[in-house]
Amino acid sequence: MKDLSQDPGRLDSDSETTLFRIAQEALANVHKHSGSPRAEAVLGGSDQDIWLEIRDEGRGFNAETLARTPQRLGVGIMGMRERARQLGGTLEIISDVSGTVVRATLPRRNA
Repeated sequence: MKDLSQDPGRLDSDSETTLFRIAQEALANVHKHSGSPRAEAVLGGSDQDIWLEIRDEGRGFNAETLARTPQRLGVGIMGMRERARQLGGTLEIISDVSGTVVRATLPRRNA
């Protein structure tokens, strides 16, 4: 995979909207819950897919526990997962005491 610091071109509108909404929710979660002084958003991909990562340096949480108890995920994380799933993608969350990474991967569908 590569960092898309160059213009990746336009995606289809559903993919663009999905990535925007996931970024919006992930950044809102950083602001509300993480205690992190900063967050970073990185867009990358390949010819087959595109991915978005939101990283913070916050207090983290036990993502495995939340995965086993979906009722504790809250509407935000479940909504991000559902948005990615609807376009054939995935949402991965990695979290520990050094921060959290939310990674959404979607199949590339150019406009």
